[in-house]
Amino acid sequence: MKKQVLSIVAMAVLTLLSVTSFAQTRYINDVFANVLKTSNVLYDTNRSVNIFFPAVPGQLPIITAPLRCDIYRPDGDTLTARPTVIIAHTGSYLPTLVNRQATGSKDDSAVVELCTRLAKRGFTAVAINYRLGWNAASTEQAVATEQLLKATYRGIQDVRNAIRFLRANASTYGVDTSKFIVGGQGTGGYIALGLGTIDRKQEIENNAKFQRGDFTPMVNVDTLGDWFGSAGATLPVYPFTFNYGGDPTVSANAHMVFNFGGAMGDLAWLEATNSLPVVGMHVVTDPFAPYTTGNVTVPVTGVTVIPSASGAGAVIPKANELGVNSKLNSKFLVDPYSLTALVRADGENNLYPFISPTPNDGAPWEWWDRATIQAATSGSFYGSPVPANGFRADSTSFATNPTMSAAKARAYIDTIVNFVTARIAVQFDLVPPSADAAKEFALVSPPNNTVAKIEGDGEQEVIVAWENANTNGFGNISYQWVASPVEAIDFANPDLAITVPVNGFPLTFETIRDILADAGLIVGDTIQMAWSVKSTLNGVDAWAADTFNITLIRGILTNVNDAQLFANDVKLYPNPATTELTVSLPTAIQSVSVLDITGREVMTELGNGNAVKLNTSTLRPGLYLVNVTSTDGRSAAKRLVIQ
Repeated sequence: MKKQVLSIVAMAVLTLLSVTSFAQTRYINDVFANVLKTSNVLYDTNRSVNIFFPAVPGQLPIITAPLRCDIYRPDGDTLTARPTVIIAHTGSYLPTLVNRQATGSKDDSAVVELCTRLAKRGFTAVAINYRLGWNAASTEQAVATEQLLKATYRGIQDVRNAIRFLRANASTYGVDTSKFIVGGQGTGGYIALGLGTIDRKQEIENNAKFQRGDFTPMVNVDTLGDWFGSAGATLPVYPFTFNYGGDPTVSANAHMVFNFGGAMGDLAWLEATNSLPVVGMHVVTDPFAPYTTGNVTVPVTGVTVIPSASGAGAVIPKANELGVNSKLNSKFLVDPYSLTALVRADGENNLYPFISPTPNDGAPWEWWDRATIQAATSGSFYGSPVPANGFRADSTSFATNPTMSAAKARAYIDTIVNFVTARIAVQFDLVPPSADAAKEFALVSPPNNTVAKIEGDGEQEVIVAWENANTNGFGNISYQWVASPVEAIDFANPDLAITVPVNGFPLTFETIRDILADAGLIVGDTIQMAWSVKSTLNGVDAWAADTFNITLIRGILTNVNDAQLFANDVKLYPNPATTELTVSLPTAIQSVSVLDITGREVMTELGNGNAVKLNTSTLRPGLYLVNVTSTDGRSAAKRLVIQ
């Protein structure tokens, strides 16, 4: 039998992964039962837009906003410095209910659940409120765009100042100052993606789509302060600077970002240098932020506020291509969430495309108590009550998430947590070496001593699977399936070797047919093969604990070449026929059947040698099919015309 080496890389292979039983590993699994939550910590105060000006007499257009956060830590943890994940909520830069939504703060159910889950895995998680305020009701595109950009810019500054606060108080809250990760949900996704990419004044001020009609920048760094949250000009009318700025002696640097929803204002911000590693999750049919690249519009007014914004479906492929995610891509993750994402994303790593069965559901991870929201008649703007219609907010949110429930939302959050934490662990080398090594594993299917009759039209396949050799799902792992005849097993120099990146693949009809053909087998012959699997992780090999046998039987083969040759041997005469038809074949005929154009069998005759005569006098004129089967199992169909 000739030697064969095949490489199967089709993404469909990835769906064959068997469910992995993970060890309990910090950062990868929930290892703490309880969480300590410190609520409403004041991390900064800063100037913000007053959404009541000039509607309320005596109000100034700029107010001082207290900015608070909730800090979640694992209860009973002995570590004093933990990787810290900051979560920016959704809400369209307006207070909950005022934004005509049931969500919009650090207290949202999704934010609380996410931070709790992260703390249970051993992270410090911080849910922040950032500055709100813009006129979403404006029908002037330039005005709406400028206000939205400034709101996003202020959000980036606020996250930076939250990092400063946490870095300055690292010992109090158990923060590892070398491992800050910023995640954003919906509107917070715009903040996270902007924070991870904006690093030059020119990117903000010289972008034509973010300039006014007179080519002046909508976001002026000298006035609003830089993107790190520092400085800001003193306003000529009011006796204060617009942006307080954090302590410039404390670093505001983050080290990684992720988004679930939201988009990047301009894909050009993403560059090979200075951009942070990024992981993206996005509902592909999100009506509010494009999955790839498209315009962002205000649902109420229809005004385009960000032209050509880019969601995770465009951001992540570019980040991978530029090498921004080189560390994230250094290991091939084989956990079920990563493999599902690879299939959905056509092989693009670090991108999870959510597919919602509900049209216009862009945030299936959200949920809220409908009765509470419906009963609300006011919201809160930095502690001050504001008029709001809770019933309208609930109805608007429920219209785009009609299957909303805590169970559904938590299922999506479970995917977000698993997908993100695995990549945080890769980026910061958080997985211990013992969890990053190949281990002996068991073969799964086909079961030992399986007998497989290989026949058919080429669609047949045998599903081959085995346990994961790396139970934590980490590492550049690959597998080699090897097979040799039982009477001469030689896995070091196998007769067949197939290399795959996951613990399973379809052994196709064509491959098995070639094995049998190489062995010179004909219909009815059998061959017994021994097979096993070798894994390679980080250059180290580990073998399966078992060797399985499989018996292959060559049955009827109807591949294109065999079928065509056989069909050429079948002779019908005369054709057209009237009262009699002769069917002949070089080999013995087993049976002949005649079918009308509806597929109904109208005549059949058993074979008796190489020729069969049929009395066709009872058949009506028209077109028929004659099926001929030989005694060696081959078959073919020929057209017959009856006059």
